[in-house]
Parts: sequence; structure tokens; C-alpha cells
Amino acid sequence: MSSLGIDHPLVCVRDLSMMRETYCDLGFLMKPPGMHPWGTSTALVIFRDQLLELVGVQDENLLDTYAAGEFRFGRHVQHWLAEREGVCLSALNSRDAAVDEARVVAQGGTCEGTIEFGRDVTRDDGTPDRTKTTLKIFTRAGLPRLSMFACQQHRRDLIEFPDWMDHPNGAHGFASATILAEPDAQPAVRDWLAVLHGADAVRDTDWGFAVATANGDWRVVSRATAPMLFGALPDELAPDGAPSVISLDIRCESLSRLRPFIEAANFTSREVDGALVLSDVTRLGGILLSFQEIPKT
Repeated sequence: MSSLGIDHPLVCVRDLSMMRETYCDLGFLMKPPGMHPWGTSTALVIFRDQLLELVGVQDENLLDTYAAGEFRFGRHVQHWLAEREGVCLSALNSRDAAVDEARVVAQGGTCEGTIEFGRDVTRDDGTPDRTKTTLKIFTRAGLPRLSMFACQQHRRDLIEFPDWMDHPNGAHGFASATILAEPDAQPAVRDWLAVLHGADAVRDTDWGFAVATANGDWRVVSRATAPMLFGALPDELAPDGAPSVISLDIRCESLSRLRPFIEAANFTSREVDGALVLSDVTRLGGILLSFQEIPKT
């Protein structure tokens, strides 16, 4: 298994303010919206070594900046968001992006290039500081919505604020993220995830296959097998059939702590194999949310 772990699949949405309110109603603490230097806007739920990130397009004049080879982060988001909401790019937690790039390329992956950026912040004691982030963009032909990037946060202490990590609903990270891919596309998805995380990280399951990362699992299902994990999938979920992340599978301290927020926000839910599933994808940014009761360690 590689050192790369699931950090934050980017949930790309058309109305960031409205979607942020929805996630706050579900009991997540969310930082005020910010902006990437390449023109996309962002709102964050902060976990330990992971984020739940909502992303929208804010300034179209900046979308072609911060190029990584031919790849344009902002333009990629805009292009795939025009087709539908949902995940079209995922961050992988990296302790050393250069080392991870070399390993992925050696295993047959493509790195489009590097993006370095930061932003000025003020610490709680009033002193100025600056974040520093390195991204290595990984793509695979035929799987554009499964584009990935190694994300090395050099100053995670300027991102992970304890006051923003104690979520009222008890959420504390991702157990997994689930990819929908039909049987004819699954060999390509399996190969791509093996390039990123190692062939020994892949294991077959009753519903498809899973890939262990350094921070949670990728789960890969087809539309026929997904009901084993989620119940019936709504027709409006990934209707184009492109392999893509369709669910964020969230660890929470207890389902009983979560349920009042779901009821107050007027979401319907169902229990499937011990997980609590929210399937109103139009209210969630084109994805499902699945909650699993896993106490903090």
C-alpha cells in the first residue's frame, strides 16, 4: 500500500452558498467560503488529515492560471461542472509529493505537472503566517472524473483548527469513498487505483472491489451491485455513466447523535448494512452521503 490516502474528493456545485447551508444544517461545521488562486471558490469541513470540500466557480478570468502542464485546475472543474454536479477531481493526502510523484510515474501513471500555492493567514495570537501547499496532478485517459492529485500540506497546523473539527453531528472523517463504474469500465478503474496505491492494495468483494489507501478505502461498485451498500440508487445520480465518485462514506461517533440533524434538515434516510444513507443527490451536490458509526480512536 502506498503512502497516498484519501484526503478530499472535491464536490463541485453550482450554488456554493446554498450547498454550504445544507451541509451546516446536517451538523457539519464549515469554514467561511474562500477562494483558490485559480478562480474556484471553496468551503471546507475539516477532519484530521482529511477535508470535505465543496467547490464552485467564482472568477472565470482566473480559470486558466496555475497551469500544471496542459492541465488547468479551474478549467477542469468548470468543464465537468457544466455537465453535472458531483466529484470530478480528488485529492490524495501526501507527506512528500515529489516522492509520491516518482512512485506513481514509475508504476505507469501520468503526472501533468506541479502547482505550488499558499495564502496569507493570521494566527490566533495575531501574528501573520502563510500556508504552503504542493499539488501533483495525476490523470488517466478515459477516466477524467477520476483525475487525482497528491496534496502535500506543508503547514497543516494552519488548516486544522480544533474549534472547527468538533462537528455537532459527530462526524470525524471518511471511512471510504465509493466510485460507480460499470463492469466494462472496472478493469480500467482497478488498474488506475493500483497505479496510485499499489496492486497489493486491491481486494475483491461481493459488490465489486475495494482499494486500501493510507487513509480509508476506495470502494468500486456498479449500478447493479451498489444497492448492497446504499439501497436503490436515484436515477439522477451520475446519469452519464462516467466512472466517478458517487458517495462519501463518513465516520461518525454515533448515528443517534446524527439523526436529529437529518430530521431537522428534512432529509429522508435509510439504513443499509449498518450505515445511514442520504440519497437526495440534488440537495447534496450530486453525491450520496453514507454515515457509519465508528468511534474516534
